[in-house]
Amino acid sequence: MRVVTLLLFLSYTLQACSQEKSSPQINNTVDSTLSPMYNKPSPGKLFLKAENAYQEGYYTKAVELCNQIIALDSSYIETFYLRGKAESNLGHHMKAIESFSIVLEYNPSYNDVYVSRGGVYYDIGNYPAALEDLSRAIKGNPSDRVAYYNRGIIYELLNQMEKACADWQKAADLGHQKAAIEVEKNCK
Repeated sequence: MRVVTLLLFLSYTLQACSQEKSSPQINNTVDSTLSPMYNKPSPGKLFLKAENAYQEGYYTKAVELCNQIIALDSSYIETFYLRGKAESNLGHHMKAIESFSIVLEYNPSYNDVYVSRGGVYYDIGNYPAALEDLSRAIKGNPSDRVAYYNRGIIYELLNQMEKACADWQKAADLGHQKAAIEVEKNCK
């Protein structure tokens, strides 16, 4: 008797399970209630999309995706750097500086951010701040040819040609081709 009851129970259970899986009504209900939980985008996946948007020149989309990532996880610091670069390309200089500054609060030795923020300071004409950031980048990475080249440009604008030529020469020695052209053109 127990075996028959157990077999009937198993039979009904298997039927119920197979009906549940094939029933569109039940699947729709389950899918609609669980999908927000399971389809929540991860910061990592969104970051890849933001990076792709940035690389393809869709800077506004990159900023939007970065903002979504930050809303999900504000400790994903690389997102602030990417957002700063995208904001800079959009001409949103103060927003770019703000994003770069957040990165540097968390990681003051992130030399590429100093170069990027220095470039934005240059764009808005704040040459002392640009010089400070580029000098920090060089101090952190004495082989940063872009930082030397950019700092040379600022020295040129400030009519400090000796310093400009020294930086361009260093950048050229490190393999920066435009710096070598500046040395030929302005420093001989």
